[in-house]
Amino acid sequence: MGAGLDQAGVSWVIRQVLDWHNLSGPYPDVPDVETAVRVTRDGTHLLFLLNHNAEPVELVARAGGVDLLTDQRVRIGQIIRLDARGVMVLRQ
Repeated sequence: MGAGLDQAGVSWVIRQVLDWHNLSGPYPDVPDVETAVRVTRDGTHLLFLLNHNAEPVELVARAGGVDLLTDQRVRIGQIIRLDARGVMVLRQ
């Protein structure tokens, strides 16, 4: 019987599937920050960012839009801060 995939192999497969369907989001390289991109029926792109860390995380915005939770405008290149276990939802 062949060996199964290790965690790195599983992560690689998941990244390939997400990339193929354009769902990986702009932060696949940032540990403990989960991203998901969803497109609504009217074509609006929503970017979900979730910080799984117990500490705040600062990121350079790779996408712009309006944070639906705070109504603040986010510009590409701007430093954004996700609180510990924090969430941001950008309407792009």
